[in-house]
Amino acid sequence: MTLAILVVSGARALEGPAPAHGAPIAQVRPQRYAAAAPAPAASANEQRFAGRVGDDLSRAMLAAGVPERQGREYVALLSRAFDLRQGLSVDDKFDLIILEGEDGRPAQLVYAGLDRVARADVELLKWTDGKQIVWLNADGVGGESSTTMHLPVSGRVTSAFGNRFHPILGYARMHQGVDLAAAYGAPIAAAGPGKVVAAGWAGGYGREVVIAHGGGIQTRYGHMSRLAAYPGEVVRQGQVIGYVGSSGLSTGPHVHYEVLKNGRPVNPMSVKLTGGPGQLEGEKLHQFRDALRSLLVQAS
Repeated sequence: MTLAILVVSGARALEGPAPAHGAPIAQVRPQRYAAAAPAPAASANEQRFAGRVGDDLSRAMLAAGVPERQGREYVALLSRAFDLRQGLSVDDKFDLIILEGEDGRPAQLVYAGLDRVARADVELLKWTDGKQIVWLNADGVGGESSTTMHLPVSGRVTSAFGNRFHPILGYARMHQGVDLAAAYGAPIAAAGPGKVVAAGWAGGYGREVVIAHGGGIQTRYGHMSRLAAYPGEVVRQGQVIGYVGSSGLSTGPHVHYEVLKNGRPVNPMSVKLTGGPGQLEGEKLHQFRDALRSLLVQAS
């Protein structure tokens, strides 16, 4: 799966359609650069296209020889970082590096740069970790990070997700979460970072807290003895949101832990959160920066 999640100046940019072309061009002074010096085999078939944005970015790129398909991809990437209608200057300079295909024609956009006047520059490199392809900025930030959901308490699972015989109601029905036995008054921790959307009495759930985590994921924590969170509060993973109890329809102290995806219950034991932009670290970050520097030098 190809992701194009762009991070500029530390803020995650959301995916969205490329903006419409701007006003007719008044003056364009584009330049085209091609790979000159011999380079390693993996980098020998690159073409670099650069020029002044002028009054119309799309027309300026076409005048510089940028292929239409890669030009559209470049504009789409920029549009996910800022509003091109308000964030471009006529003196900004676009910079693209495109790999050639087997037929010798430009095929794949691998670098997208923008030298901005008095604003943060954009430097993006297409990168793979062996599992997915992402666009990362010069600091190795981009893509999405995955956070494993933590169980809210340390305790024995006394009732699993799925159909079960309800011990109080006396008939079989779907159990939409898992029950985790724990000592009365033990702290209950948020399974992941998010925002509290409900905290209070909820019928058979007793005292419960509901947290929204983004991406359509919500978690519910029921049967509390006491609440330690309030609606609207932003909580971190592991933060105490309440204490174990037996309120509501309960036969003893435990936590009913439930995960909803777009309003539908899913097995809480198999859920990961896909959150904000990921960050390369250590040796992977060094490799990425070396590759970025090498690409820019070789394609100059």
